[in-house]
Parts: sequence; structure tokens; C-alpha cells
Amino acid sequence: MNQYFLDTNILLDFLGNRQPFGKYALEIFNKSRLREWELWTSDNSILTSYYIVSKEIGEAESRIKISRLINFLEIQPTQKAHIQKALTSDFKDLEDGVQHFCASSIPSLNGIITRNKKDFEPSQIPVFEPWEVV
Repeated sequence: MNQYFLDTNILLDFLGNRQPFGKYALEIFNKSRLREWELWTSDNSILTSYYIVSKEIGEAESRIKISRLINFLEIQPTQKAHIQKALTSDFKDLEDGVQHFCASSIPSLNGIITRNKKDFEPSQIPVFEPWEVV
């Protein structure tokens, strides 16, 4: 089974059905629903997504959406070592670096899916935009 780590922007595309990207996010989550792929993300991505979506649709509705979302995801905890590695890495954006090192701690991962592929240039893991994998 393919395993992919989802960057926060993919979660937000799915939760908010952000067009034109929401359709790709829906296809990605459909692969999880059909048990074709195992999807991962970081605990930080869940919390960030909740924060952003709650500002758009309110706290109660956001809790419902996040509750449903996590049924299709494995959640990798962000560790101190991930942050330390990101701080000294070639990643220009600290959050992207933390995401990368969090993902790198998942065995047998096929890649990271993000809409900011260029920000993951230093990645030692294959990085895909959503339309490259669905």
C-alpha cells in the first residue's frame, strides 16, 4: 500500500473545498477511504488546519470537520528532533522543514504531497503536487 504524508495545504484544500485544488484533495482522501493509500500528516498540521478553518466557519463546525478528517489519517507527532533538524537544514521555511523531518520518520513513505513543491527542494523524500499522484 502506498503511504503519503500530506502537507497542511492539502488538508485545507479538502476541508474548505478550495477550488481548483479541492478536487485533487478529494481524490487523495478517496484513495484512503478505499484503503488504496495510507495517509499521514503531522499533529501540527491538524492543529493549524483547525485554527484556520475555525476562523472561516466557526469552532463547532471545525471540530466536526476535523473529527471526520482524522478518520482517514495517521498522525505523526512532531518531535523536538524534527524542529532541531529543520532549524539547521537548508529549508528556507521552518514549518516546511519540520514537516519534512516529521515525514522522514515514517518508514516506507512513498512521498510528501504538497502544493508548495518548490519549498521542499531540499527534501530527501520524493515530493509531489496533488495532480501528479491522482
